[in-house]
Amino acid sequence: MRKYNPGRNAVLLSTVCTTIVTTMLCSNQPCEARKLFGLGSDGKKEAAVEVTSAKRKDNKTFVTGKTLINAPAEIVWQTVHEERQKDPDIEYSKVLEQHDNHCRLEQKFKLIPIIGTAVCQMHNSEVALERIDYKLISSDRFKAMEGSWVLSPGADKNFTYLELSTHLDLGLPVPSAMMTSVTSTKLKKRLGNVKKMAEKTQRTLAAKQAANLR
Repeated sequence: MRKYNPGRNAVLLSTVCTTIVTTMLCSNQPCEARKLFGLGSDGKKEAAVEVTSAKRKDNKTFVTGKTLINAPAEIVWQTVHEERQKDPDIEYSKVLEQHDNHCRLEQKFKLIPIIGTAVCQMHNSEVALERIDYKLISSDRFKAMEGSWVLSPGADKNFTYLELSTHLDLGLPVPSAMMTSVTSTKLKKRLGNVKKMAEKTQRTLAAKQAANLR
């Protein structure tokens, strides 16, 4: 796998970024600019996800999405792992090393605005039913990527809050507002996927339990 090279195509990509920003600001067809970044059209109904952006350690900007899922933590935890295999933006995800509570993964991301695809090796550490922390080891595109999935209890055992946060550095002069917008959209999509999958599983189990009581 090629290592990250900060000089490779930097001038070209900087020009592309500048052109895209100008298009977004000046075009009479803002919907096309939104599609270019993989953003949903205005008015499209999506899963309720609250997104915030804040500086954390080492002055890194983390974008965080949070949603409430109508399913217990056990189902949400399992679904987070399943979603990784079904996410349409991930071409493949495979475990390279597995230990008790951490592993090394290789993932190929596709449909990434501006750069196209990226192959990454990631370190994941887990606390069962509570959190998954991930951090980039190496990549042919990204300079840095880290974040976490965090589960917390809802009003009762049938509700779970799921939070996904990430810091991403392409190593290129991409405007921060653009990166935040793109990242926010990706987080909403992934959290929305988990929410739909987990709640569908919960409904199926509830229906089976109800049928067994008849």
